[in-house]
Amino acid sequence: MEFRKFGNTDLLVTPISYGAWEIGGAPFFKNVSESDAIATIRAAYEMGINLFDTAPVYGFGRSETIMGKAVKGFRDRIVISTKCGLRWKNESFDSVYKNASGASILEEVDMSLRRLDTDFIDLYLIHWPDVDTKTPIEESIDALQSIKEAGKIRYYGVSNFSTAQMKEANAYGTISVLQSQYNMLNTVLENSELPYCHEAGIGFQAYSPLLRGVLTDATIDSLKLSGQLATNWALNSLTPSRTEALKRIKEISAKYGVPLSTFATGWTISQPNISTAIVGTTRIEHLKTATAGTGLHVSDEDQQAIHEIILGTISQKT
Repeated sequence: MEFRKFGNTDLLVTPISYGAWEIGGAPFFKNVSESDAIATIRAAYEMGINLFDTAPVYGFGRSETIMGKAVKGFRDRIVISTKCGLRWKNESFDSVYKNASGASILEEVDMSLRRLDTDFIDLYLIHWPDVDTKTPIEESIDALQSIKEAGKIRYYGVSNFSTAQMKEANAYGTISVLQSQYNMLNTVLENSELPYCHEAGIGFQAYSPLLRGVLTDATIDSLKLSGQLATNWALNSLTPSRTEALKRIKEISAKYGVPLSTFATGWTISQPNISTAIVGTTRIEHLKTATAGTGLHVSDEDQQAIHEIILGTISQKT
């Protein structure tokens, strides 16, 4: 698997990242055994993936803890990305709140270091803009800069930030990466965030390239039956126009003789300004299918057809 420069860092990362949200289990997903989760992470490494993404809120610490155990033996050969700014009062979704205050960040980074059982974090992201405690962005960036200077993190960035929020953050420090949703049914970032990232030398890490299973060969009915909170969020985003777009995208992908997940991943990582795309799963066979997209070439004609489908979807309000 090739390596790509990651924004303004000296990190080289693979076009596919492994996302460890799902291995965290409840309340977002069904729980899986720790041994199966570790096996999946190690399989991702053996496939050539070198960027592993997690967060404290994924399973309320469980994902980070499993990640720390799984990467023993090759920690020095991978890039670990985790986050801050989402706290919880108890282990329930309803208790999660945003807090990117300086004090919270200083506390969170030490907890993540312990759970990951590592001396440093390669990339540390503010998970969401802090609209709950309304922490000034300057305060958050000052805290990130201080833990960087202390050697606890190598680089810092943001997740789910708008262009205006990134510009403000860059006024106080140096944002290295933006992580946000981007896939064949959601390309809205092409209008502002992605051009700004290119201009400012910020790497872009796309999450949900498969939209929690929607952009795979799984049927919508089977996804509904899963009853998983994160999957339900994805299904709720399927407006009539997006459902029609999905049908037309499937018709194009069928010409390539590969699973839709392979096609969707390959398309995503081939788009301008996309550094890497996060594939999150607890099943090794699903990981293999998605990562096969690294060798996919979509013709210029089909690229144009897909963008016309996407533009038509964006122009619809339902």
